[in-house]
Amino acid sequence: MHDADARRGDASRRPCTFVLDAELVERARREVGETDVIRSIEGALAAAIDYRTWVREVAAGERDVLA
Repeated sequence: MHDADARRGDASRRPCTFVLDAELVERARREVGETDVIRSIEGALAAAIDYRTWVREVAAGERDVLA
């Protein structure tokens, strides 16, 4: 790790904040049940993290846009 990375922290390890709409979560709980809501949230978080990684890799020239 470079000195600058050490001072600000590795970008891939910085925390993320995801905001869930409480009303939508409650509505989903009523309509599909707790287990499916949790599974859906987990899937959405995984997709968001994958997308963030893809954007970072494309910007750094480590990956092709279509890859």
